[in-house]
Amino acid sequence: MKYSGYYLVATGVIHSLIGLALGWNTLQAMHQDNWFASTIINDQMLFDREAIVWFLLSGFFWVLFGLMLQKALDDGFTPPTSLAWGFILIGMIAAILMPISGAYLFIIQGIILLMGIQKSNHKTLLTPA
Repeated sequence: MKYSGYYLVATGVIHSLIGLALGWNTLQAMHQDNWFASTIINDQMLFDREAIVWFLLSGFFWVLFGLMLQKALDDGFTPPTSLAWGFILIGMIAAILMPISGAYLFIIQGIILLMGIQKSNHKTLLTPA
């Protein structure tokens, strides 16, 4: 659990790099349309453009959340088990829907968090007040 925030940062960076590589042509088209409101052309929402924006935003969010989580861990914070179970559940749902994806990273990160939280809680119970 000690480095869980950094694992999430790495996941976000990998996600964003894949998004840039796979969405490069779409991003170039958005650039040619001057970025502003470039996901809607002639009153039609362009799904590929919407998807790449959300793909990259989610990767960036994971980086930010990972940095925040790592800071909290470094300061001695023990995350709630709901965070670990949430990562596991989200990873399992995503892996079922998209078996060839990075969803398994969330399952692994959730398990690492869960084991670390349980170990931390066990230590707390054994430490005299």
